[in-house]
Amino acid sequence: MIVRGALVTFVALLPGSELKNSLLRHLGWAIGDGVRIGPCLVFGVERVDIGGGAYIGSFNVIRDLASLKLEEHAELCHWNWVTASRRLGEAGAACLLHLGPHSNITSRHYIDCTGGVRVGSHTAIAGVRSTFLTHGISWKSSAHTCSPIEIGDYCLISSNVQVSPGTVVGSRIVVGMGATISGRLLDPGLYIQSRATLVKSNLDGEYFHREEGHIDTVQAHE
Repeated sequence: MIVRGALVTFVALLPGSELKNSLLRHLGWAIGDGVRIGPCLVFGVERVDIGGGAYIGSFNVIRDLASLKLEEHAELCHWNWVTASRRLGEAGAACLLHLGPHSNITSRHYIDCTGGVRVGSHTAIAGVRSTFLTHGISWKSSAHTCSPIEIGDYCLISSNVQVSPGTVVGSRIVVGMGATISGRLLDPGLYIQSRATLVKSNLDGEYFHREEGHIDTVQAHE
């Protein structure tokens, strides 16, 4: 397993070619016809399934996933960081990215896949610097927790959008630049959001009573 992982990392760094695709297939990747895979840093990824005509651009970092799946003609473009927490994965977290057909993630986004990120068809994670977080620290239990993010079909997520753990976005939804979204956005339309607003005061939980700075407790699902 260690040797195979090292070989995958080496081959994934090579320029895109049919030879590269063939080598990755021999190393266990399922790769359809007409797939292009640029030089990327890949390690700790257990299963990869790439549909026909899909594209992985250059200089992506992809690490510690249980599953990476790009359906037909999906695109993961350039300079993205696609990652998961190994510790939470060992505790049962999904650690996956599933990108539906004809959907794309453009460039310089951070996608935390610990709780699982699923994107429907014909959806664009557009622009730059959006952040998808599926795990964090619960102030109630003072433990690491995770929840999945789901994005529907024909959505447009604009630049610099912050997506919270457990967010569900329905289909045919546009999220404006700079928005922070959480919860369930199900009605088709345009969503924008202003700056943070106080919604609850007098918080109490284990986080506020801990004596050590480092959070070592793992709670795989919140």
